[in-house]
Amino acid sequence: MAMQSKVEPYLLFEERNRIAEELHDRICPHLFGISCAVHSAEQDGGGMTDAEHLELLKDIREAAAAATRELRKTIYDLSLSEHGGNSWLSSVESLLASQAKLSGVRIRFRPPALDRRLTVHHQKALYRIIAEAIGNAIRHGESSVVDVKLTLRRSSATLRISDNGKGFEGCAARQGSGDSGFGLRNMKALAASLGGNLQIDSGEGSGTRIVVRLPLVDGRGEPV
Repeated sequence: MAMQSKVEPYLLFEERNRIAEELHDRICPHLFGISCAVHSAEQDGGGMTDAEHLELLKDIREAAAAATRELRKTIYDLSLSEHGGNSWLSSVESLLASQAKLSGVRIRFRPPALDRRLTVHHQKALYRIIAEAIGNAIRHGESSVVDVKLTLRRSSATLRISDNGKGFEGCAARQGSGDSGFGLRNMKALAASLGGNLQIDSGEGSGTRIVVRLPLVDGRGEPV
């Protein structure tokens, strides 16, 4: 009983963290897209036609519906691992399509040619990094075009994200983005937690390029 009383608070803490991560990963990107669309309506509302206003409202409604669906999935504890790799890629494509529509940014996604199932840990890490990088490109980089490419090989996964935004100096990349929920430092930590690494190449006026490499086998060559 004494051991159980010590373990239970830890398990509760872990479960709270898991729920917080699920909410951040699945809901926040949609809310960010809605915020961008509303900001756009406020800034450009006077120059929009009635048809454009209606189309923007439709996009906002669809994003709100998507956030509601994701919230229901989280509530009922439907994890990405239950749906397999194809569904995970569909979730990434849906996220990027929604962000592109709401922000007016062109986002090009090249999915992996190799049909390989990733662990739920790899899925979540890559999804978080993609969501945060896209948010940074739109919010901070003021980009108009973002390219996302995911390559899967037998022993590794490589994610490349590049944008044509205003970029930033190298010291900012090392410090991490202080005003974002999952800044650059946290993105690097996500990659490192799976034995991988994240490299950032950026400069004032030259956009930003992010490369993430994750091993898919352990030191003995066994799948992870």
